[in-house]
Amino acid sequence: MTFAATARTFASRGTHLRTPVRTRRGIATLWTILFTPILLILLFITVEVGNMWLARVELENGLEAAALAAVKEWGDANGGDTYIPREVGVIYAASNMIGGDMPLVITHNYDASKPPNQNADCEGNLIFGAVEEGIRHYIFNAGIQPGCGAGTVLFDATGQGKGGLEADDAWGIAFHITEETPPNMRITRVIINLQGSGADGVFDFESSKGKNGAKGPTISDLSDEKVHDRTPNTGLYSQPDLEGFPNPQEQILFTPTVGSISPTLTIDFFPDPDGDDLGFEPGDRFRFGARVDNVSKGIGNNDGDGIGLDGATVTVFFSIGDKELPPVSGVFFDNDHAFNDSPLEATVEPLSGSLIVHETGIADLPQPDSSAGGGGNNDKNNNGQSFVLLQGSGTNAFAVRAQARVQVNSPLCYFFGLLAGDSGREWFTVTAKTTAIYDCTERRPELVRIEKFICPGPDENGGSDPGGSDPGSGDPGGTDPGGTDPGGTDPGDTDPPDNGNGNGGGNNGGGNNGGGNNGGGNDGGNNGGGNNGGGNDGGNNGNGGGKNK
Repeated sequence: MTFAATARTFASRGTHLRTPVRTRRGIATLWTILFTPILLILLFITVEVGNMWLARVELENGLEAAALAAVKEWGDANGGDTYIPREVGVIYAASNMIGGDMPLVITHNYDASKPPNQNADCEGNLIFGAVEEGIRHYIFNAGIQPGCGAGTVLFDATGQGKGGLEADDAWGIAFHITEETPPNMRITRVIINLQGSGADGVFDFESSKGKNGAKGPTISDLSDEKVHDRTPNTGLYSQPDLEGFPNPQEQILFTPTVGSISPTLTIDFFPDPDGDDLGFEPGDRFRFGARVDNVSKGIGNNDGDGIGLDGATVTVFFSIGDKELPPVSGVFFDNDHAFNDSPLEATVEPLSGSLIVHETGIADLPQPDSSAGGGGNNDKNNNGQSFVLLQGSGTNAFAVRAQARVQVNSPLCYFFGLLAGDSGREWFTVTAKTTAIYDCTERRPELVRIEKFICPGPDENGGSDPGGSDPGSGDPGGTDPGGTDPGGTDPGDTDPPDNGNGNGGGNNGGGNNGGGNNGGGNDGGNNGGGNNGGGNDGGNNGNGGGKNK
């Protein structure tokens, strides 16, 4: 074979060897063309899901901040009207952004005519209530009034005629025992303000004199017993004016707030320095005298009626162990109960053994000095008595549930010019809810997981969470990616924060909106709520009355 023939043979073979390479290159190009749209679609879905997930995390953070801030404000005040705590929650929510530039706007959901917690709607943004211990976690109940276990305390001013309140048994304070009162609760301080409702009354420490000649308020010397029934020869059924306080002169301290003529009287209570009595304990009581001037709004005597006519206020400071509780306040009212309407014989209150001698059935409250009447400006209330009963509000913890649904735009639709404003509707909806409670002992809020949600009240008419838990409180599963509605539901509903229409978490599958670590579900403390000032931050038994120490 010649050289030329050989060259042609090898060239021919080389040509046949390179042909498969060109074929493979064509196949790769084809696959690239086919898979590029799929990859782009996957990228678009990833971006959309990430955007929805981020929006939900931001929504959770905002709701956590709102719930933590609101419940702390409510708990610090030991309950009461919920408008101000709701306002605080709304403000903290607005400090959080959704989508980077849209503040989280929620509504107060407040209706003053709906007791006990003024919730306008069970699907509103902020639901106030109490929590009870469940099987695994807490049960939220919007129909229960919460409280920090504040005790029930009776104050009375019972003295007839000018100077009647200077008698050493005219004023009385009794710390009642209830089934809910913690046994280690104490009253540490009491403040009586004669000008609490705008009147001009004052305590006169300068002119007042006790039976021993000392100036200022005096503790009852026990020579008489103020609380007694109406049986002939008074005293058949009566109780001592003092119960507890084995060393009252060392355990009860009266102090004027401003000089010797003061609008307020502060009374501090201490343990017995010579014994084991711990101070003003449940079941204790005492009576004292304190001279007043310029009460009754200038139209009557400086007596018990005048205290209620002026709306004098009282503030009580409690503690449980070493922890101080939020103070509780009340207002004296001038009652028109008559002496002759009181029961003829006393009965005994079973928990404390105190006597009940008053028409109202309130233990430790004396009979009025006289019957109402007498004409003039005091025709209705002329019995020489005013009182106020501060009712303990229970021991269920304060709780606030924050829930919302917001609409967010699609970043890809924005990129391609398909703005929600142009189409008249939002593209995606995300939902979230969370619950915060107030720790009365530590006086700080915390996020909790809810086992069951009850609203509007104890009858459980209003719904519960089928899934059983609140997102944003450590429930990692079932995220429904962000609770989205990809088809752009709720057309025309462009009010992002639900605008008070109640489209909150309660209608979004209950607990199916799942958990909330989400890289931010536990950031509520750093997102406003936690920074709201604490986010992390012997035997006087008195003839049938009294308790035995």
